Amino acid sequence: MMDPTDLGPGTATWLGGTGTILLGGFLWLRRFLSKDATDRAMDNADIGTVRRLNELLDSERLARKDAEARADQFAKERNELAAAVGRMEGKIEALTGQVAQLTDKVTSQSAEIARLRTKLGGIN
Repeated sequence: MMDPTDLGPGTATWLGGTGTILLGGFLWLRRFLSKDATDRAMDNADIGTVRRLNELLDSERLARKDAEARADQFAKERNELAAAVGRMEGKIEALTGQVAQLTDKVTSQSAEIARLRTKLGGIN
């Protein structure tokens, strides 16, 4: 069997130092690769978030477009109703004028009938 001191003085120190350096390098590499994997995972998460936000933006744009179409339809119907109300107001004014004329005519004809009755009553 071989004695460790047969390799010369300081061999154990060199072997221990080399082992320590290798262990340190391994731990550093592990941490670096772990950090790189974490960064990649974060990048993938960021990409997923951006995709989701784009989907939400697209759905909001579609909803806004639908809402604008409904608002345009509502405005069109409101304008049509306002025009119809205006036409009805004009017709009501015309009918009110006709009623006033007819009332005057009925009043004058009633007066004429009363005058004629009086005249007929005076002849008999």
